[in-house]
Amino acid sequence: MEINLRNYEFGKESDLDGMPLTPNISEFLDKLPDELISVLNKIALANGGVWLVGGAVRDAALGIYPNDIDIATDLEPASLLTIFPNAIETGIAFGTITIKSGKYHFQTTTLRSEENYSDNRRPNSVNWETSLKSDLERRDFTINAMAIDVARRILYDPHKGLIDLENKIIRCVGLPRQRISEDALRMLRAYRFLGHRGNKVWQLESQLKIAIKNNSFLMKDLARERIWQELKKILNSNVACEIVQQMLENDILEQIFDCHIDNKSNLKNALNDSKLLDYISLLVLILNNMSNKEIIQICQSLKLPNKDLRIIRKMLDYQDRLPKIEKTELRLFRYLLAERCMQQLQYELIIRKNLLINTDEIDYLQVISIIDEIQKLKPLKKDHQIIDGHWLMAATNLPKGERLGRLKEWLYRLQIEHDLSTIHEVSELLCKIQWLDVDFQSWPKLSLL
Repeated sequence: MEINLRNYEFGKESDLDGMPLTPNISEFLDKLPDELISVLNKIALANGGVWLVGGAVRDAALGIYPNDIDIATDLEPASLLTIFPNAIETGIAFGTITIKSGKYHFQTTTLRSEENYSDNRRPNSVNWETSLKSDLERRDFTINAMAIDVARRILYDPHKGLIDLENKIIRCVGLPRQRISEDALRMLRAYRFLGHRGNKVWQLESQLKIAIKNNSFLMKDLARERIWQELKKILNSNVACEIVQQMLENDILEQIFDCHIDNKSNLKNALNDSKLLDYISLLVLILNNMSNKEIIQICQSLKLPNKDLRIIRKMLDYQDRLPKIEKTELRLFRYLLAERCMQQLQYELIIRKNLLINTDEIDYLQVISIIDEIQKLKPLKKDHQIIDGHWLMAATNLPKGERLGRLKEWLYRLQIEHDLSTIHEVSELLCKIQWLDVDFQSWPKLSLL
């Protein structure tokens, strides 16, 4: 075993009884970067207590090297800024700064207690603490209420977070109703952690489940963008469908979207078939009983990025517009939907199998056939238009203008449908189509709409 030659300053001890490190956490500490050790040592040299806390400890216990490492200390923000004058005042009102050390950024927060949460979002006042015990008592879930003394190699786990990690249970620190009233977003965070780092759904502790159901109305007090940040993480989980089903049962989704969701049993069945859907398709699936206008309004209210909104609009525009099982239409459909093609078809399949009552709609077995045939298609020989406007003007004697542009678009559509690869092939096709003395408004566009 390699001998660790790094020297550690110890700093203050905590006011908690510690326990030996687990093998996973011990291995994690052995891999800490020197830049972090330097930061910890500087705080300890200033006679500060210093600990690793939160998600880093949780993930380390699971055997996962964390993406971010957070530090807690009993030194107040002013003292920290004296030691680290180049630190970023990330959330100074709540005692948080970000310390830069080499290529790393470490979020460092003064131990604190909090009083009154009149808006169910943030504390009315924050008090600096010297007690690690008090600081851990204010945290949301037991799995996030652990700390590590790196120098002494001690784990602090006063709320038995390790046991809940092992059993995959999400349990509040203290009374669930109190934790939720402090920040209603913790309800969504609880659901997010049901899919934490794995392919198995975790469980909500029974009292937490009851508290969420009874207090779901508090969701309306939250900033909409905060809701979307958490919801997106849920929908991106490996077990998103299972988590959404639980949220559906507890009426959380209706509070999030401020709407009534019909046919919950059918939607649950649809979710069972939705393993291949991404977060955008899952979101549209949940809202499927609403009009396109209502869906867009909800997405806008959640402050979705413009990129996501564009995808959703396109998805809604092409909903129910499926191609015939002909190579020309299949090629065009695949081109127009691009990387969203299979998502769109999977969504259409799930809708038809589970949520549509109208038997006149295309049967889901036909959608399966479309998927199979598209998968058999070879890539287009050319994924860009072969001809340009100058070539087309020379070939047709048409001047610049809408008529020329529409003819160019029509030819591009035909190029895709027939998988053309040469100017000669396009030229031959131009001679076959009726474009002279015809109203160009009737010409096919590069669209299914």
